[in-house]
Amino acid sequence: MELLLGFPLSLAFALVPIYLYKSNFDRRIWLWSVVVVTGLFLFLPGRMRVEAFLPGGAAIFYFISGVWVVALNPTSAIFKLLNMPLPTRRELKAEIERIPDVEGRVQKYLSLTVQLKKIWQKRDAFLSGYNSALLLVFTIASSVVSFTVAAYEYRVTGVLKQILDEAYNQWAQRMQAAGQPIVDFRVQLLDYAPTIIFISSFTAVLCLGVFLRIFARIRFKQNVVQGHMSLFRIPDTWVWALIVCGAGFVGALRVEGLKPLMFYFRNGLMVMLFLYMLQGIGVAALFFEVRLMPAHWIALGAMLIGLWMPELIPLMAIIFLAIGLLEVWLALRKRSLRPVTDSDLS
Repeated sequence: MELLLGFPLSLAFALVPIYLYKSNFDRRIWLWSVVVVTGLFLFLPGRMRVEAFLPGGAAIFYFISGVWVVALNPTSAIFKLLNMPLPTRRELKAEIERIPDVEGRVQKYLSLTVQLKKIWQKRDAFLSGYNSALLLVFTIASSVVSFTVAAYEYRVTGVLKQILDEAYNQWAQRMQAAGQPIVDFRVQLLDYAPTIIFISSFTAVLCLGVFLRIFARIRFKQNVVQGHMSLFRIPDTWVWALIVCGAGFVGALRVEGLKPLMFYFRNGLMVMLFLYMLQGIGVAALFFEVRLMPAHWIALGAMLIGLWMPELIPLMAIIFLAIGLLEVWLALRKRSLRPVTDSDLS
């Protein structure tokens, strides 16, 4: 019962708007009804209420799915724009494998990438901004709601504080029994709460996007590209937010008068670094996708390497962060969209 509104069954709540929404519904009434139903989760008992509104909770998933399904509506102009004709990798692979000799397959591969180059460029130009805005808006909205409820449950009702205290006591007993030093993780958890909630919210929204694409294909009989990391990018002007947060963080370390702002500068810097790391992942995903390479297998391989050799995770994060930052000045996305040129076919 404690995990009733946890992540697995939260996905079931996300299915409710998908199967209830009809194209002839009034969107304004539908959206207000989604807000009202989401508000009803506030009347749950303490622990269940906290779980429902934390990232990946039932209330958050229901709210995002209820808004997202409007964009998934096949009669909307946005949905039609998102369904630009683009052959699947399996179809392209089948066409290449029709050629018997290896050299002919290479030429066919180069020819297909040249033909698809304009489609890739239009797809990125039209869809990357909308896709990125969709992910960022849902992430920011769910982060604000989760942080507000968490702060209320911690400072006012004390439910979240009680949950953390119980978790700490259990962890301290295990560390004491194992003869290990006991560190109070609650202090760091509170210091980095906005960053943790933002990262968790983005991960939950991204997972929900994959989940919704699967069921939207069943529900609407069409494919959508919402939530693809290859279409994720952030505005170039956001680099100034990174610079301000970085300068403020360094200043708070050295100037006594700025120390009260350390909490905001530190979490702002961590959030911006996370976003630029995601932008680097998006550039890498686009690079492999345009070249008809199995990006999902590459991502799975990176995850397995991270599980087997956790010490490489910071290195991979730094590499993606560097790619995301270099995108601001070197326009790596445009370079990734030019896999081959016409001269390569000669």
